[in-house]
Amino acid sequence: MKRTSALLLTTSVMGLILGTFIGQQGAQPVHAQSQPAAPAPFAAAPMPAPLAVDPVVVSRTGNGAFMVTQNDVPVPASPAPPVATTLATQPATPVLTAQANTPQSAPAGEPDETALRYFAQQGDTVRLQREIERLRALYPNWQPPADPLATDFEPDQDIIAIWDMVTAGDYSGARAAIASKQEADPTFVPTADLLETISRGEAGTRLRTASDSGDYQAVISLAANAPQLLTCASVDNLWRLGEAFIRTGNTQRGIDAYVYVLTNCTDTAERFATLQKALELLDREQIEPLLALERPAADGTGEFAALKLDLARRSIAAALEDGGEAPSEEDVTLLAAAARQSENADDLRLLGYFELDRDKPQEARRYFESAFDADRSAQSAEGLGVSLLQLEDPTAAEDALAPFLGESDTIDQVYGDAAAAMLALEPRRAVSASVLSRVVAAANESRDASIAQELGWYAYAYNQPQTAVEWFETALAWQSDLEPAAYGLMIAANVLGDSTRVEEIRRLWGGRSVRIAQFGATTTSGTAIPPIPKPRPAHLAQAPVQAVRATTVAPQVAQVSSGGNASAAGASSGGGGGGGSSGCQAYRPPMSLSPAGALSHAWCLMELNRPAQAADHFSRALDSATQSVRSDAAYGQSLAFLRMGLADEAAVAAAAAPLTSRRAVELEIAILTDKATSAYSIGEYAMTLNLLDARARFAPERNDLLTLRGWSYFHLKRYREAERIFEAVAATGYGDAVAGLEASRASLATY
Repeated sequence: MKRTSALLLTTSVMGLILGTFIGQQGAQPVHAQSQPAAPAPFAAAPMPAPLAVDPVVVSRTGNGAFMVTQNDVPVPASPAPPVATTLATQPATPVLTAQANTPQSAPAGEPDETALRYFAQQGDTVRLQREIERLRALYPNWQPPADPLATDFEPDQDIIAIWDMVTAGDYSGARAAIASKQEADPTFVPTADLLETISRGEAGTRLRTASDSGDYQAVISLAANAPQLLTCASVDNLWRLGEAFIRTGNTQRGIDAYVYVLTNCTDTAERFATLQKALELLDREQIEPLLALERPAADGTGEFAALKLDLARRSIAAALEDGGEAPSEEDVTLLAAAARQSENADDLRLLGYFELDRDKPQEARRYFESAFDADRSAQSAEGLGVSLLQLEDPTAAEDALAPFLGESDTIDQVYGDAAAAMLALEPRRAVSASVLSRVVAAANESRDASIAQELGWYAYAYNQPQTAVEWFETALAWQSDLEPAAYGLMIAANVLGDSTRVEEIRRLWGGRSVRIAQFGATTTSGTAIPPIPKPRPAHLAQAPVQAVRATTVAPQVAQVSSGGNASAAGASSGGGGGGGSSGCQAYRPPMSLSPAGALSHAWCLMELNRPAQAADHFSRALDSATQSVRSDAAYGQSLAFLRMGLADEAAVAAAAAPLTSRRAVELEIAILTDKATSAYSIGEYAMTLNLLDARARFAPERNDLLTLRGWSYFHLKRYREAERIFEAVAATGYGDAVAGLEASRASLATY
């Protein structure tokens, strides 16, 4: 049995560790009689407005727990099953109490060492020490065994069975077993540690159920009534409480919960995961105080070094978005140093585009060259090509981009810009036959009118007017309003003596171009100078930016659920296909892609769990003239909105194009599921039931939704219906329904 008790802040505490328990009338601390004064409690100063608290001092309560004060609980907790330190019936809304090694008259006979031996076998040194202290208080002359693991002791198998039930989370079974043993042996008295462990487990189950269902007010109230849950031994409860505070608008108290963990808890993985939880809910400014609590790792580096690096990535990527704020120089320096050391191509490309954005193409080129050395991919070549174009070195840009032609629309666009600029260089530079051949092939493949007209000017510069005429005609065929091509055609036709063609061009273009209208009036064919093409690549202002996602570099100890949203539906992106997760790491503006290309890119983004960007690309795909593409796009955009928790937007997106029956039903189920969960989270229990009823017409309810239905009945005081639901779900072995069943029966008994 794996125990986490070793994470408690003390390893030797006389008697049962006590906390401060809070009832509806306020905090009533209960202290161990022989215990020294505890540190200042972790509590909020009273404030006039609900949920608003003054800054607090991070400290421990008497039992080393995070304290939740009455000010943190604006509404009473949802009625919950009684929790007590004995098996006696308790009031529906109890004020928990416990006895901590209170002196008792020593029982007759020898002490029962079953629990002590059990803890030793499990390797639970904290509970072992507690049990030794408890037995010494009861039997002053008793000495603990030299070897608690000795095999000469016959343990009480009933006690072993009870502890096994507790370990398995079967708290009701453990209480029933204790009652049975007391009935058979009236002298049997369960240890305080056993009773406290059961109570803590029951309270933890209720807190997790409330958190999973999104009932954050209940989480706060339950935590206020069970501070024994808020220790380093149960750091997941602290995470859930922190999230509950933030979700209910009390952000500072949420931060306090994270600060408590980072100040008092020592487990490296849990501390790291605490920052990861905070990153999901807080902005950068709010995260900084948490980062300041970093401790040295075993290798001497900071334990949050990887997270700081990821924050730097995020801030630099955000700066490249429209209206993004400039990152701090500390972030830029940190990422640059790490990228150079690790040769991480994604980071190097991100830094390259950042330098381009602040008009430093030379620095950008260096980053892209390093990225290309580390990863000879189209993404690296694309960034390198853009930087070389800004440095006015199109020949090198064309050479870098050429091997990756055809890999993406953006590569082809940037290559076209490079090829056109290379041909237009003044003075004209001779281009090798092999390079000229691939430029011609690229122009024909992409039907790029700008490359075609530059090929015309190139041919004209090298005294090949007939070839120039052919390329100018081709350019106009691909783009009929391209004035430089029309002007070039006029000059080349004039050199060939084709006056009819010259006048025809004048007639067609004279009203749109002054130089075409005045051709021949001030120049002759021998002195006509082709115009230097104006810069063409307008889309370079939208150069691809490396999109950054948070990378989990250490395992999270536990996941904080945000309720039963449509995550299952969001994961079922099989209907759109297209694009592995490696194909969309670089940012692609949706309008730079064809509708079909945007659809493929969007599914790739969904695999990377970037639904906001995916929704934009699905929107672009809806412009397609092909019904199947539009259908896939509508389906995908609905899934993207569901992942973001936007059920209403998902419903609108689903109507944007015809869907297959299977997909329509799947989306309807997901949307109704999300709406039901959202309705429950804001206390609209009648609406929750209506939405669950609507969903039930399409699919049977899962246990988690049946539990949500049961709690909705409970909050509407329909206790009998709630009992039937919870009873049915609990019979399947679904543990979260047990708390609801007990609450329903307790309410029926007093209703």
